[in-house]
Amino acid sequence: MRAEPKTATEIGTLAGAAYRIDIPVDWNRRAVVFFHGTSETPLTYAADEPLAPMFRHVLQRKYAVIQSGYSAGGWALEEAEKDSERLRRHFVAGHGRPDQLLVMGMSMGGALAAMAVERRADIYAGALSLCGAIEPSDAMFNRDFALAAAFDFYFPGVLPSLVPPPDYAADARMTAKIAAALASKPTATQSLLRWYGAADAASLADVLADTLVDFRDLQRRAGGNPLGNADLIYVNSGDDAALNAGVRRYRADARAAAWLARWYTPSGRLTRPLLAVHDIGDPLVPAAGAFTYALTVQRAGHADNFVQQYVDRAGHCVFKPEEVARAFDQLVDWIDAGKRPASGKLP
Repeated sequence: MRAEPKTATEIGTLAGAAYRIDIPVDWNRRAVVFFHGTSETPLTYAADEPLAPMFRHVLQRKYAVIQSGYSAGGWALEEAEKDSERLRRHFVAGHGRPDQLLVMGMSMGGALAAMAVERRADIYAGALSLCGAIEPSDAMFNRDFALAAAFDFYFPGVLPSLVPPPDYAADARMTAKIAAALASKPTATQSLLRWYGAADAASLADVLADTLVDFRDLQRRAGGNPLGNADLIYVNSGDDAALNAGVRRYRADARAAAWLARWYTPSGRLTRPLLAVHDIGDPLVPAAGAFTYALTVQRAGHADNFVQQYVDRAGHCVFKPEEVARAFDQLVDWIDAGKRPASGKLP
């Protein structure tokens, strides 16, 4: 077992966002800016808190790790982008400009990593997205919204309004209520699973409970409801005629929908390497969504700069530290030596 890397750790706050910087004592003048996923409240860091195991290999390769806790919770792409750029400049002011700067993110942080490498190719040499929400945000959340509307058709009265009250929480009681409803109608549950295509009976209750938190947050941020299913035709449920005839239809508010499209729709202007890795059985950020990103990049003429890989596992962001290490090494080899990784299963 390799020894823990010796590092110097800096913890502080910038413009309301907590941050953590870890620098190996034998730093190689390279660094990684890390974007974390969604959290209902901003993250904080403690001096006695060990760094997550997924970063051990990065530090062993003598890269510094820079991460912001963001100044807001929820789908905080706007705040996270600004907070992390402010932190990057703080790092440069204190330690000098790194010889190479990479960006890395998980879940929502994967979208932020893609945004960063698209928009700041002069700063970032490449990106690693892990279970990243890199398809257009409106496509992902509208799929979740359509699933919740279909659940409401089969199990009326279980969920609160799909425009949730401000105090809605995905607590154990709500999840258990949804799970009990699903168990009471196995045929209806199978229809939902066939339509959604990215969960199983064990994970569907958690998906539904969690997505209502997202709806609440998005509606607050957008100043209206950015989601709808008014023009969706449900297919492959095994019960399409009844579902389409009976499901309640919602139409998004135009201004709110425009806000969600801004945060974020990929540009496809990918001029630096981006390696994306997903779990095949991810119920929250379906792996198939990354192909939409691949097509966007292809249409923009930058397909050579994107590679999608996968691990054969169910769950959201359930990578082992050694898998993250292999993905990181592939990205570095791609940038340093021009060794473009092969698409498919993570080696």
